[in-house]
Amino acid sequence: MKKILLSSLFAAAPLAFAASDNLARNKENVIAFYELAFNQHKLDEAVEKYVAEPYIQHNPGVADGGKAFIDSFGPFLKQNPQSHADIKRVVAEGDLVVVHVHSQNTPDERGEAVIDIFRLDDNGKIVEHWDVTQPVPEKTESGHSMF
Repeated sequence: MKKILLSSLFAAAPLAFAASDNLARNKENVIAFYELAFNQHKLDEAVEKYVAEPYIQHNPGVADGGKAFIDSFGPFLKQNPQSHADIKRVVAEGDLVVVHVHSQNTPDERGEAVIDIFRLDDNGKIVEHWDVTQPVPEKTESGHSMF
């Protein structure tokens, strides 16, 4: 019985390492995508490197596809050249990566708390996106920060 159990553990070990490698790669890719798109404002490069088609978009204000993402955020970034996104947390499970972000249009505004959920394909490319946002209030009932 011990031999069977040990054999099963050793057989499963490469799968666990591969899954761990994919989680790390997926987290790195989402962080790099975020940095290029929302901090360096290089939407074309971000989409080319980190988004695959079909790209499914669940944000109600943005159409499907990498080009639609560029067309949607390009004008916003031109109007807000100081906009910046500070990733506070990154969580990955399976093919999903979740980022908790403090997004600001200018350095002096409170900004928004954003949760972005990305699904990545087997090659580490973003293929689906969901998000929720809420304004950062001046104060909270609990006294705790949004971050």
